[in-house]
Amino acid sequence: MSPSTTDLHEVLVDLANPRSDDVVADLGCSAGATLAALARRQPAARLVGLDKNEQSLARLRSHVGKARAVRADLARGLPLASEAVDVVICHNVLESLVDRTALLAEIARILRSGGRAVVGHTDFESIVVTADDRDLSRRVCLSYAELTIPYRTMATADGQMGRWLPGLVRRSGLDLITVRPHVGLATSLAGKAESRVVEMAAAVRRAARVDAAHVTEAEVDRWLEDLRAVDARADFLFSETAYLVLAVRSAVTAGR
Repeated sequence: MSPSTTDLHEVLVDLANPRSDDVVADLGCSAGATLAALARRQPAARLVGLDKNEQSLARLRSHVGKARAVRADLARGLPLASEAVDVVICHNVLESLVDRTALLAEIARILRSGGRAVVGHTDFESIVVTADDRDLSRRVCLSYAELTIPYRTMATADGQMGRWLPGLVRRSGLDLITVRPHVGLATSLAGKAESRVVEMAAAVRRAARVDAAHVTEAEVDRWLEDLRAVDARADFLFSETAYLVLAVRSAVTAGR
C-alpha cells in the first residue's frame, strides 16, 4: 500500500526527533518497524521495545538486534524506571486498553523533564474504499470499525480512537504540542492494500458469526468480489487516516 505521504514509521520518527544519546521506548512495538526506522536515523540511540506478544519480540530481536526487547502487558504498568526515558512512541495501542488514561500516566511517569511522547492511532471509521455496492461497503466498514469481537490481544476496541486521542493526551498531564494526520492510500488492490482488505474481511466475518447486525458472512464475500471487480477496471481506491500527537513532559509536570 503506497502512502500518500512518507511511510508512517518514518513520520513517527520525524515527530519524535530523537537525539543520538536518547533512550527511546516503543510501547506495543510489534515486530519493530518503528524501532528499525529509529536505528537507521540515530544508530547511537538506546532502543527499548515493549510488547506482550513473545513472537513479535522474537522478530524484533531478529530485525533490530540493538534494541532491548521487554515482554510487558501495557495494561499493568510499564516495567521502566521513572524519568528514565527521553522519547516514547506508542501507536495503535490505546483502543485495546480499558483504562487508557493509566497508560498515558505511565508515559508521563517514565519520561524525563522535556521528554517527548508521540502517541498515534488510526481512526478506523475514517476508512474509505471504492465499491459499486455503496450500501454494503458502508456496512462492512462500519462493522469493522465497531468490532464487538476484538483481536485476541485486545481487551476492547474503539473505531473512533484516532479522533479522541488529542483530548486524552491533553488530560494526561502531558503538554500537547501538535496533532498531525497521516493518510495511508492505495489505488490498486495489491500488496499491502490487498492484505489490509483481507484482514478487514476476516475480522468482520468473525463478528458476523456472533452478531450479524450490519452484515452476514456471505455479504462479506460479496464485498470482496465487488472490490476485485472495481480494481479490475482501475477504479479502486482505499484510504485510512491515523492521527499522530506530539506531547512533552514539562518541568512543571515532572515536578508533580
